[in-house]
Amino acid sequence: MLQARRLGKELFVGIHSDEEIFDNKGPTVMTLRERVAAVDACRWTTKSVPYAPYVTDLQFISRYGCHYVVHGDDITSDSSGEDCYRFVKAAGRFLVVKRTPGISTTDLVGRMLLYSRSHFIKSLQQVLLGEEGPGNAEERRERGAEMTQRIKDYATDASGLEPGPSVMSWDASKSAKEHNDHEEAGHYFTMVEGRSPRPNQRIVYVDGGFDLFSSGHIEFLHQVVKVEETLGRTNGWYEELEINARIARSGEDYGPAFIVAGVHDDEVINYWKGVNYPIMNIFERGLCVLQCK
Repeated sequence: MLQARRLGKELFVGIHSDEEIFDNKGPTVMTLRERVAAVDACRWTTKSVPYAPYVTDLQFISRYGCHYVVHGDDITSDSSGEDCYRFVKAAGRFLVVKRTPGISTTDLVGRMLLYSRSHFIKSLQQVLLGEEGPGNAEERRERGAEMTQRIKDYATDASGLEPGPSVMSWDASKSAKEHNDHEEAGHYFTMVEGRSPRPNQRIVYVDGGFDLFSSGHIEFLHQVVKVEETLGRTNGWYEELEINARIARSGEDYGPAFIVAGVHDDEVINYWKGVNYPIMNIFERGLCVLQCK
């Protein structure tokens, strides 16, 4: 979706119904409502379009004023084995982007069934530097560089081109990370230098494991913003005089809160939940949170 957003000024995302997916591919893992919530939460989405046809036609995309359809380089076929994008391809209105490497539903189910921990990351900082992980030194350096670039890509604004959120990592002793009665300053590392809090914004911190990132996590983050917006109304944040003052000072208006989302590392989650939790490692979970609006 990030690659698609970078190709234009707006990104409309079509979402197939549960029935269409079942008929052409099989049962869904997430319901349509959950999938719409996930798309709407993505920073690079302009608009979600539920009940999009499984086979994309020109009339459908023209209805929304879309010039092109973008898809990954994997082949998608309907129940008859035909290309789902054959009509837009024939019209020269189809663009291909490189499929983003990542975890599939099959990978996640496998981790749950096998109780494996091989996906755990002991130190994200060391992995990004190429000093931790499988393979030889050169392979670790390449993997670390690729992961670092993905973090930078995800830390962009709604256009996918300009700076967005800042990304930092905190490290401290095992005891300080696992227990809330052990205070320790620790060390902060800046991975991506992004936007800072604006004048008069409240800085709000929330944290969690965000494992198997779902519509529940999205709703939690949404409620945090909603609470701050309600408080902002009470304090006059949305009064015309205040809005004009912010625009005059910063060139644009902005919300009343600057949200900082902390993501617990694999070791901490496993200490409290045991078995082979988390199912997704710190890098995977971090990207899920980072791409949210």
